Order: sequence, then C-alpha cells, then structure tokens
Amino acid sequence: MSATMTTEREYGELVPLGDGPMTTVLAGVHTETGTAYALKVLPGRLDRRTRAELEAELARLSALRAHAPVLVPDRLEEFGNGRLALRMELCTQSLPELLASFGPLSVPDTLALGTALAEALAAAHEVGIVHGGVTPGNVLFRASGEPVLADFGLTLRHAFPADPSRTMDFLAPETVRDGSVDERSDLYGLGAILYLALSGHSPHQGAPGEQEGERLLRVLGSPVPPLPRADLPSGLADLVTALLEKEPSARPVDATTVAGRLSTLYAAVAPPDAPVEPPGTPEPVPPGKQNAGRQTAADATTDPPVVEHEPTGEPVDDPEPEFDDFAAPPAPEAEPSVPAPRPRGEPIVVFGPKRSPRWIARPSVLAGAAALAVLGVVTVLLVLNRPDELDVPTAPAPVAAPSTVPTPTRAAVVLELTDPTDRGNFVELSWRSNQPFDFAVIIAGEGEQTRTIFAHRSTSYRVPVDPVRKYCFEIQATDGQQFYVSPSKPIRGATCRR
Repeated sequence: MSATMTTEREYGELVPLGDGPMTTVLAGVHTETGTAYALKVLPGRLDRRTRAELEAELARLSALRAHAPVLVPDRLEEFGNGRLALRMELCTQSLPELLASFGPLSVPDTLALGTALAEALAAAHEVGIVHGGVTPGNVLFRASGEPVLADFGLTLRHAFPADPSRTMDFLAPETVRDGSVDERSDLYGLGAILYLALSGHSPHQGAPGEQEGERLLRVLGSPVPPLPRADLPSGLADLVTALLEKEPSARPVDATTVAGRLSTLYAAVAPPDAPVEPPGTPEPVPPGKQNAGRQTAADATTDPPVVEHEPTGEPVDDPEPEFDDFAAPPAPEAEPSVPAPRPRGEPIVVFGPKRSPRWIARPSVLAGAAALAVLGVVTVLLVLNRPDELDVPTAPAPVAAPSTVPTPTRAAVVLELTDPTDRGNFVELSWRSNQPFDFAVIIAGEGEQTRTIFAHRSTSYRVPVDPVRKYCFEIQATDGQQFYVSPSKPIRGATCRR
C-alpha cells in the first residue's frame, strides 16, 4: 500500500473527533465522491524503514477484509509537510459508547460479539499479525450493526508507544510488566472485553480512590473476580476465566479454538429468529496446526437476521477513559472509500429501518470527553505539590481475601526502602523484604504528577529525575492477597506527607 499525496481541496472540511492514545482522529467527507471517512493523523514522521514495515503490514491486513470482521485502513495519506495519516471507514459507535448507554449486553449479544472478535484475531494471527491492543475502544460497530475490530498491528505501537496506564485493566499481565505482546496477550484482551460486556466493568475494577501503584499490583497479582451474573450458560464463565489467566500458557491454544467454543455456546442460546450458528464460523483447525483457521465469508443471498441488544437494566461502570479512534456519532449514509465486505457477523447494534428503532439519539461522547479533559487539567493544577512538602499516595490498608479456613501464622512482613542515592539526573533505589513480592516504585516529585513504575521481583531500580527538583519515594508490594507500603524516603530536603 503506497501513500497518496492529498490536498485540502480533496479533503474538504475536517471535523476533529478527538485524540487517541497515539493519534489525532478527524472525520471528513470527500468533496468529489461524498464518501465519509475517518482520518487518523500520526503524531510524527516515520523513517523509511518503519514506513515500509507499516505498508507491508497494511497490505497483509487488507487481504482479510473480505472474510473477517476487521477495520483496515484503505489508504496511507501524505500531507505536504511530510505528516502521514491512515484513512478508513467511519464507524458509527464503539463498545464503550454502547455500554454507557444501555448497560451490560445480553448473553446472546455477548456471544455474537465475542465470536466476531475471535474470528478477527484468528484471521490476523493466521497471516502472522498480532493485534497488540485488544481493548474496548478498538471494538466498533458499522452502520449495519456489525462489530469489527480496529487498530491491528505492532508497527505504529513500536514507533509511537502509548501510556499503558490508560488501558491497564484490559492488558495482559505480561504486557503491563514488560511490554511483551503476542497471540496469547490478544486472547487476554478478548477475555477482558467479554468480561466488560457481561458485567459493565473491567475485570480489575478497583475501589474508589485506589492509588495507581495498588491498581498495577492488583492487575498483575490478584485473580479476576467471578462474573456477577446468574444467567450465564454452562462453560461461558470458565472460558472467560481461562482467557484471563495470568500465565499465557494457561490460556486457550489459539483464537480459532475460542471462536469455535463461543459459536457453540451461541447456538445454544440464540434467539428463535437468529441463525443456529453465527455466520463466518471458522473451520476446524487441523491437528497440530496453531494460530490457523482461515474463515470464509458466509455465502448468504439474503440479509442476515438481526439480533437486537436487550439492555439488562444493570448499571454499568465506565471503563478507564479511552478514546475510540475511529468511532463517531451516526453520520449520513455514505459509500465506503473501498467496496465494503458484506456484513458477516451478527449485528449487535441496529440502526436500520427493518424494525421499530430501539436506540435513542444521544449527544456525542466527545463533548463529555472534552469536559472530563478540562476537569483533569484543573485537578492536576490543584494537586501540584508545594516546593517543600510532597504528597505521597495514602498507604492502602492491607486487605486479605475472605476465607473460612484458618491461615497459618506467618512472619511479620519486612519492607524497607534504604536511603536513596542521588546521582543528579537519576536516583538509585534499593529495598529489602523477607517475603517474595511484586514491587512498585512510587515517585512523588516537586511540581510533577506522582508516577508508578512496576519493578516485578527486583529489589533495586534506577529512577530518572530532574536534577534540581525535590522528590519522595516509597515502595509498594503485594503477594496477590495483601498490599504493603514502605516508609517514604526523601531527597534534597523534601518533606514527605500523606
């Protein structure tokens, strides 16, 4: 896929949709064809090698359009100043928007959605492409109601790394720990999305006021709570639990296997007017073949039956704010920029006139997102630390998992941070403990937002710092059941307080 030079005249008026983890996203209508599209503007230029890798990645993804529910850029646009943008179909809604309006999905809708996402991952994995960021904001819905998975590939993620704290609740532990991603981390993301769709909140929902370090350690070490629903068919909760296993080797073998299991579960609970099996179910994987299972498009000659989402009435907790790169408020009917494949999955959201409208119009979430952004700026300004007194997060009270079995007596926990060694533009930290813990380093700097760095099982860390600011440090630790915090240690005359 080669880049195409574009002009302002060709684009017409562009409407900002918002800022994603890496990019700025605009919406527009082509002045000559009337085609509505989304334009994802990259945050910087690409060197020749990275650009070649991106074009090769997009070419492989393009081959999936005809037989997998994926949203793939159809053009790589180049502006006169050398900036690049990805141009693609403009979708009408994202999963976070849907859940915010109607609460958790019904079981049939969740299974139809999960089957489509698993098929998308299976198709990509078959051609050697890892998604790398399977999060709710990348689950979008076309005007037909068909769910699609967007934002595939690692090239741009490596070129423009995003802050993992934005989507930590939906990232695999190994991704949070050291940034590693593969097919198994994609499956973890799928499990987190299924959990969200069924419960209305992330699998790692924390208590109000939870500190970032405590949250990070809980995501890495604490088991995911059981799904709080009594209407789940046999096997669904177990499948979600398996997808959310901390150890990658304990998760299902591949996305094709997951798609098959979800399809079987769907067949048992499908509404009477729905097909017995979701269209596009992947073919069985030959023995010994991994990450395979190319899906073929359903050879249907009539419109697929509609599965309408029945709101459960349960409250939904918004996931960590995450801008969905390509979703937009419903736009006027327009032809896609390239011939769009026939919808092959079960429509989850119904926009068409076949039935009485079930979805009410609502304001764009962009206005709400903008308001939250302003509040966030105000909050940051209000909590800026005074020069000589630095805030350190309140120590979480140790909370043990409830148990009716008496626990054996254990030695008192020792967690001690030694005096930091100030090297000017970095500080050397070391600590000791008498228990095997996962550790996080908390850094509170003068005039800076508090930072959290995961140190895994290490007992030392070199922290980059401003050479003139004052700092306070502390260590948080967890064994998956309880949290512990060391006394704070200052440098350069800082006073640490809670």
